[in-house]
Amino acid sequence: MKIILSILIALFLCSSSCEKLVDHVYSIKIQNNSEGAISFYVSINYPDTSIVSEKPQLKIAYPSKYTYWDSKEKWDDIVPSDTIAVYIFSKNTVDLYSWEEIKNDNMILKRYDLSIKDLEKQSWTVTYP
Repeated sequence: MKIILSILIALFLCSSSCEKLVDHVYSIKIQNNSEGAISFYVSINYPDTSIVSEKPQLKIAYPSKYTYWDSKEKWDDIVPSDTIAVYIFSKNTVDLYSWEEIKNDNMILKRYDLSIKDLEKQSWTVTYP
């Protein structure tokens, strides 16, 4: 009986003093200062700056708004070359054309190639335009 009581006390003490690890999200904020909605994605495959062949998951930032691109891991831990490429497209282009046409005709509004240091200096914010 004493053993069971000791185990229960130990479990109680551990549960009250042991903190659950908090999930942390590392975000890049994409600020859209244009008059039209934009779609974007972030690539860690630098120095390969070509648009990916398969359509990636795109996020949308509406005019005068922002959206985050999140990672559960620190960017410095997952970026092999220290540089991140952010691809900006017109949302209308993404809605009207196939990904193959967008890729083949290079329908990018802007591409930002930013080092981890650049992003830190910019408070992890990329502003378009």
